[in-house]
Amino acid sequence: MKDKVIRIRLEGNVAEKASFVKKVLDDLPNWFEFEEAKVNYAEKSKIYDTYIISENNYDIGFLIVKETSKDAIEIYCLGILNESRSKGYGRLLVDEVLNLYRKSHSFAQVKTLDEGLDKYYDQTIGFYKSLGFLKLETIKEIWGDDNPCMIMVKSL
Repeated sequence: MKDKVIRIRLEGNVAEKASFVKKVLDDLPNWFEFEEAKVNYAEKSKIYDTYIISENNYDIGFLIVKETSKDAIEIYCLGILNESRSKGYGRLLVDEVLNLYRKSHSFAQVKTLDEGLDKYYDQTIGFYKSLGFLKLETIKEIWGDDNPCMIMVKSL
């Protein structure tokens, strides 16, 4: 990231953030293959805080934050364009955004497909573990028996 200008902003333009979220998710078919899910995340970005990371004024990723209680937030959705993945942008985005919530919240959580079921989601789990998230539990009540949901948590 040397000699690059990296910025993270809280996007306020509802249409722009929804459009960008959809664009990024379309670029990540190994994680987001269902159109309905991509549209849902884009729609939710309109009501939740959505942070966008850019490199030299080119938007490359986003993070949607949902407040789940007065004490906790959820990383509702995170996506980095394929061309910019594995370069540290996701880690930077998560770290910077979580820092913004440290004074107002005590915990962060993320939900993902349970480990051992999909190699791409196993990468996601490894990413969150590298950021200090720990497995809280796996439940089937959210996404059904075929898609057990792992909830990971981190103290802020």
